[in-house]
Amino acid sequence: MSSEPSRSAAALAASLLRADPHYPRIPEARRVPLAQAALDDGRLLARTARACWGNNPWDIAHACQVPVLESGRDASFGSTTLFAEYVSRPASITLYGPRIDALNRLLEASGWAGELALADARPVFLAHELYHHFDCEQGASRLSGRHRLTRLRVGPLAWTFGLPSLEEIAAGAFAQELLGLDYHPHLLDLLLVAQARERVSRQKNGKVTGTQA
Repeated sequence: MSSEPSRSAAALAASLLRADPHYPRIPEARRVPLAQAALDDGRLLARTARACWGNNPWDIAHACQVPVLESGRDASFGSTTLFAEYVSRPASITLYGPRIDALNRLLEASGWAGELALADARPVFLAHELYHHFDCEQGASRLSGRHRLTRLRVGPLAWTFGLPSLEEIAAGAFAQELLGLDYHPHLLDLLLVAQARERVSRQKNGKVTGTQA
């Protein structure tokens, strides 16, 4: 098994925050508190959901009348791979089976499945999308709205913006808390990136070796 990124939730949340397109505009002193606030929000919603309906994400979705669909479509485009998707109106969650199955095979072949105690990633992605449902249900009080930053202020007027990464940090924390994982699921994204880099490196080395031969 190749080396993996830190499993620390704080480190993985910081990684997600750095990928936010607005990251350079976030005051340095607010970066850690914002990431922590998102982690806390996801954990709190997961505890609330677990107290009401248990920790099975399918049971939670059923109780909340959120249909869960599994699509046979490969929802990849460009360099982006979509494993699951939440739609708010009407509420539904779609799991993209071919991509999840491919991830499961990769985890098994690489040894990560045993290391992460993850035979099937479906519950992780479903739990992740359930957070987006609960967050969306909060309307104006949703996470990104509670932590808007000021882009420009002129007298009494202020132009603000939200951080999409906060919802992703919180969704991962929700899945981690609900399913009892010992890692924030963003670790899976980083492992996929590391695996892709290794594959490219092997291909390059193979070409160089072939040329030299």
